[in-house]
Amino acid sequence: MPKLSLMFWLFAAMLSCVAQTVEGATIQSLSRIGGNRSNRVVGYGLVVGLPGTGDQTTEIPYTIQTITNMLRHMGINLPTGQFMQPNNVSAVMVTGSIPPEAQPGQKFNVTVSAMGNASSLRGGILLMTQLHGANGRVYAQAQGSLLVTGSSAQGATASLTINNPDVGRVEDGGVVEVPMPSSTGTANAVTLMLRHPDFVTAARMVEAINLVFPGSAIAQGSGVVQVRAPSDPNARVGFLAALEQIPVHPPTPVPTVVINAQDGTVIMGGNIRVSPCAVAVGSLSISVQNNPQVSQPNMFGRGVTVVATNTKVKIQSHKAHLFLMSKKVSLEDVVRTLNTVGATPAQLASILEAMKSAGALHARIKVL
Repeated sequence: MPKLSLMFWLFAAMLSCVAQTVEGATIQSLSRIGGNRSNRVVGYGLVVGLPGTGDQTTEIPYTIQTITNMLRHMGINLPTGQFMQPNNVSAVMVTGSIPPEAQPGQKFNVTVSAMGNASSLRGGILLMTQLHGANGRVYAQAQGSLLVTGSSAQGATASLTINNPDVGRVEDGGVVEVPMPSSTGTANAVTLMLRHPDFVTAARMVEAINLVFPGSAIAQGSGVVQVRAPSDPNARVGFLAALEQIPVHPPTPVPTVVINAQDGTVIMGGNIRVSPCAVAVGSLSISVQNNPQVSQPNMFGRGVTVVATNTKVKIQSHKAHLFLMSKKVSLEDVVRTLNTVGATPAQLASILEAMKSAGALHARIKVL
């Protein structure tokens, strides 16, 4: 082994021990090497062998067209106007991500999703499907038995579905056909892309790298750090291994409150500060009740039966709860107080946004 490469591997072992003992993050956890990413591919294919849960081909014409084209490719020509109505075939889209620097023959997982009106893909087998990149070039092919975690059952008057039976996976179903390009940067430099761009983090990364490899790192903004690296491929691998293990002390994260607007979930970090404020929690309920009434005419009259609706609207204002946030309030106190008054997740989100607007909540609110 060359001396230069051996030195880099010794650096990697030493820095790995240092990273475990020093409190903080590493270059690897704070950034990724530019170009070192997976390559997404997509394809269109057929799933066969379904137990009568495939596409209704009378409503999904492209499934029949795909079957016809596949049979023609295999040397089977159907008579003109031949009517087919299989229920064990489904048209699907196949997606996957090829690992960085993958070589021909390397396998990866693929996800299969129904395109038509198939009720379930459970028990199906994906036929060989070409997987294309964004440029339209074929990079891999996929085939194999589907693993479907969802299930469904249907009766005459009721049905039950658990998870999604129209989506499945094929473990190691994708096979790389074209080698992926190298992703270790240019001939004499490596680009580090920060996972969360920040000027403080970029500056501390440059300082930490230059302590180990003097004069090799330069910051090119809040999200990019350029590092001079050896041009020899073997030495470059050892250099990157050592580089990724360099410990860095990142800045304190910005206090953040995350609100999921879809289901009302609210997540608050432990470093949130709250200034003195008063909050009132109340609610206004409006109920609308429609009572159908039937107006029946006399037996010998000429009138007709009429259905009339009697509508009652009721508005009720519930008692408001007023509570005071003291000077030394913590996140635990806020949660305990809001739980005491019975605030719902939607009310909690509204309260936090109002406190932020009033300047009492010292945190960033992120709505998903």
